[in-house]
Amino acid sequence: MKRHLPVQLFTIFFVLSIIGTIMHFDMIDRPFFEQQHMLHQKIVEHSAPAPYQYRVLQPFLVDAILHLLSAKYGTNKYSLLFMGSYALIRFYAILITFIAVFLALRMKYAQGTAGFGVTLLAVFIPFTYRYYYYQPTSILEMAFFALGLLMTLKRKAALLLPLVAIGTLNRETMCFIPLIYFMYWLPNLKRMEYVWLGVTSITFILIFMGLRIVWPAAGSLLDIFHYVSVNLTSSRDNLDLLLILSPLFILFFNVKQMSASSLRLALCSFPWLILHFFTSQWYEIRYYMPMLIWLLPGLMNVLVLEEIPIEIL
Repeated sequence: MKRHLPVQLFTIFFVLSIIGTIMHFDMIDRPFFEQQHMLHQKIVEHSAPAPYQYRVLQPFLVDAILHLLSAKYGTNKYSLLFMGSYALIRFYAILITFIAVFLALRMKYAQGTAGFGVTLLAVFIPFTYRYYYYQPTSILEMAFFALGLLMTLKRKAALLLPLVAIGTLNRETMCFIPLIYFMYWLPNLKRMEYVWLGVTSITFILIFMGLRIVWPAAGSLLDIFHYVSVNLTSSRDNLDLLLILSPLFILFFNVKQMSASSLRLALCSFPWLILHFFTSQWYEIRYYMPMLIWLLPGLMNVLVLEEIPIEIL
């Protein structure tokens, strides 16, 4: 059996990526252009509060595109170029996510099952376009985690290093990618895998700390006591939170149907939830898209009950 991506499925993923990009453009990018541009400028000028100050990957890339294209098309189209640059990155991030998740699930499941898993993920994406005006890191973060899942199931520990190194410039949660690999292969980790996971983790720490040394932020949005208080007392959109976490609940009540490796992946959700309970407002459901990605192998166990041994694929 072949494990490539059929043209028909690629076409569907391509169309779904366009739809997800257009929805974001209409719901967020166009209405909030001024606010987006203001925060973008602060990041590229190194005057933004933490943690935005250190999430430089997309703002720097978009700024380079703007400088390149503004000379050609003029400043009168600046707003369109600005929104279009972010939209293009978002489109490719969604498409890469779909392809990587499909190929990852295809390592363990039949083609139809892998396609079903991607469809489940695609359904949730527009639902997360809520409660923010400028968070380009979230969708690109999802792509990095999708690639991380693919590298994990392919057992390519060395490829985690560039993935985490680049991804840390986008958001600090890249430290979970080595954890995902570690948890999935925990009983049978090889010596070189420990080495690569250690090197990747050290690289993350160096980049994480280096950004804060090179571009120290004047202020910080991190207020643990505030977030804990909000998350304990606010009843705002609890239904949204329950819906986005529903895959985790499904797995919780069907633990016996999961493979051991999928169960260990699902356990990565608990440090993720604890981290975001203390450092974010829970009702911003965009935070949980990476978690849904590593829950998909377990969901396929529970919903499809058909795992194909890798050796016969």
